[in-house]
Amino acid sequence: MEPKKILIIGLTERMGGVETFIYNTTRFSDKSKYRYEYLIHGTETPIYEKKLTEFYGMNPFHYVGHFKKKPISTFIQLAKFYKKNKDHFDYIHLQTGAASELSYVFPFSLIYKIPLISHSHNGNGCSPFINQLFKGLLNVCTSKRLSCSDEATKWLFGEKYIGQTKIINNGIDTDRFTFNQEKRSFIRNQYNISDEDFVIGHIGRFSEQKNHKKILSIFSKVKQSTPNAKLLLVGTGELQDEIKRTLSDSLVDSVIFAGKQEETEAYYSAFDVFLMPSLYEGLPIVGVEAQSMGLPCLFSDTIDSQIELTDNAIIVDLDASDDYWAEQVLAANIKKDRLKYPEMINRKSFSIQKTIKELEEIYEV
Repeated sequence: MEPKKILIIGLTERMGGVETFIYNTTRFSDKSKYRYEYLIHGTETPIYEKKLTEFYGMNPFHYVGHFKKKPISTFIQLAKFYKKNKDHFDYIHLQTGAASELSYVFPFSLIYKIPLISHSHNGNGCSPFINQLFKGLLNVCTSKRLSCSDEATKWLFGEKYIGQTKIINNGIDTDRFTFNQEKRSFIRNQYNISDEDFVIGHIGRFSEQKNHKKILSIFSKVKQSTPNAKLLLVGTGELQDEIKRTLSDSLVDSVIFAGKQEETEAYYSAFDVFLMPSLYEGLPIVGVEAQSMGLPCLFSDTIDSQIELTDNAIIVDLDASDDYWAEQVLAANIKKDRLKYPEMINRKSFSIQKTIKELEEIYEV
């Protein structure tokens, strides 16, 4: 029997939560039953390109332009693509935090009767007006609604659809995200971080949502009382250069920009505390990964409360002072058995195996 073919939309060149979810669910899927292909817009170098090509032993990518930059030519490319592949795909699985991404599906899923699975991965966004414009059309086009949390459901589909939306946990590979002393030492040596240094870590793209300015402000307060503190930032993004320019001379030697990293588990091992004062989130995968690694995690109260999966999750008012945040960061640095947490994550049904099982049940209906 031929495997079901599913067109995934949501993979970009960035290392983000949606991209990580797509990669994880691909890597643990049964290739004999399901084959994912990916519609990539606006870039020819998507994250995980090499690994996904190796996984399938073929090139699973299809490329089109970006609507914001070239709307007419992109629409023409999409029209040709869907006409050519109208009988090729069993489903389209749109994974996003923005209803405007429907532009890469509409009207073609309706014309060619390809069922659309819409999957919300964010609890808010920078363009609520644009999101509201597309929300009604998205609901009309969608055959099945999925979401990572209730907040993400309300953002993309509307509050009235909470009861009609299937929550799919952002499952992770807990075997991979288990604390490793050797990896901790390797990363720390790589960046000249001593065993005695206190490392605050963050993994996320440099965007307004992730609130790196707040991270730096908090770290500045921590540094005043803890001279051996270091801030290790993993990720890239449009605001990275701006953030670098805001660094004061007193912090330059204590803030490390690690860039884009695919093997993030080694960095979690190197951290002592994970800091995430985001302006908004759905249910961030990095928050699940960090807890699996046994890290004390400070999350802003704008993140869905379902992120509290272990006793390591600490919720702090986003509007609290930087001094208060710094106090919480220092108080969280308590030695614990970091190896016991992967099992806690599994018990909360956040394993990748559980997520794959739930997705396969949806694909079979």
